[in-house]
Amino acid sequence: MKFAKLSIAALAVVGFTSSAVASDITINPFGSAKLYYETIATDAAGSDLFSQSASSGAAANLKDGGASGQALFSLGATGKINDCLGYGIEGMAVDTLGLENNVVSNVRMGNGNSAPKDALDTQFWFPQAYVTYSPCDTFLSNTTFKIGRQYLDTPLAFTEKWNVAPNSFDAAVMLNKDIVNTTLVAAYVGRGNGDFVQVTNGEEFRTYGTDGAYTVGAITSLLDGAIPVSVWGYDVVNVAQAFWGDAGYKLDLGDGLKFNLGAQYGFMTPDDDANSLATALGAVNPDDTSGFGVKIGTSMKMADMNFGITAAYTSVDKDGVLALANTATIQDTQSANGVSPTLGGKKTKLYTAAIYGDGTHVAIPGSDAYSVKVSTKLAGVGSLAVKYVNNDNSNNNALDMDEIDVILGTSLPGGIGAKLIYMNRAYDLVNNDAVHNDADHVRIILSKNF
Repeated sequence: MKFAKLSIAALAVVGFTSSAVASDITINPFGSAKLYYETIATDAAGSDLFSQSASSGAAANLKDGGASGQALFSLGATGKINDCLGYGIEGMAVDTLGLENNVVSNVRMGNGNSAPKDALDTQFWFPQAYVTYSPCDTFLSNTTFKIGRQYLDTPLAFTEKWNVAPNSFDAAVMLNKDIVNTTLVAAYVGRGNGDFVQVTNGEEFRTYGTDGAYTVGAITSLLDGAIPVSVWGYDVVNVAQAFWGDAGYKLDLGDGLKFNLGAQYGFMTPDDDANSLATALGAVNPDDTSGFGVKIGTSMKMADMNFGITAAYTSVDKDGVLALANTATIQDTQSANGVSPTLGGKKTKLYTAAIYGDGTHVAIPGSDAYSVKVSTKLAGVGSLAVKYVNNDNSNNNALDMDEIDVILGTSLPGGIGAKLIYMNRAYDLVNNDAVHNDADHVRIILSKNF
């Protein structure tokens, strides 16, 4: 087992918690365990659901069908050292539990090592290790500084939680709430362990861009929360400068009937100097990317059942180079379908994103997508959501696809949370390159928080 090197923030947390003796120190422990399994069948011969040969979690093998199987364990604590200082630390481990011997043939989350045997080794790292500081009894009392390893959630740089484990960042973040109903954000992100292929590679933290990334944002709401608005600006050094804005409108009509609208817009201007990512991948005079999305939805409550339906449309202009997606999991290689470079992150905040048809499809330049989602909550059963997404790409018809996602969330005895997911993805283009096979997916996630 490899142990990740602690960041400065982690050492600071250890120092604070071991040396401080003040009576106002608080410790709020938390922990979780998760078992992740996915099986995939495609048009490839011998690719059947629930077979070991159809049980490969490595992304390269998933093109031909397979399944992942790994377990995650997490322990941590948050708390206060005094009224001004706080901390958070979390240790995380991922292991196959020997499932590769008879249930699966590979893993979804590797450790950054290309050797298959080494990729199955137990991983242990600290996804969170930070300190917080709020200058008490000063003019900055409404300002909080959070420094160290942490999760982030901004529109174009964020922690993705779909995989066995989430990615995180070494960052310095400032939050200010002097303005009523408004949070101002400024952050520098130095490193992260996001990856386009497997998204999280445990202890493999790498420089964000080439010299880090900077972001500023404002999150506010108008009319007592009826109109949420956020705007963000980014500079990912040697990758791109970017902007994102979104707004919504919520209307409660009474008797359990609610109505909502949403709109979003973003653009990316890629760096084109000699050291930029776009230049390294062969782009000449790379164009900006811009895109937008709109959605309309309603929800109602009838007896013991909640019911909702949302329709959305998104469009990304065809002339851009970068996808309107997560810069923390940006693709740094030529795309396999021959349209190069088409640089995008794994996930996207665009409304039409599906489980697989995400930053790799609806956020790619030239994509026009629409989606319809129906959801319900049943008393004593849990939540059920069905989403249909259609994507059409004017630059590359190999990205034209339809996807259906069915997600059931429920609870099992012992307080175990269960998420059962079925996905079907069909490509409009008949293509035998193994990348664009039609596929059926079954994903099972069992989790317990304690």
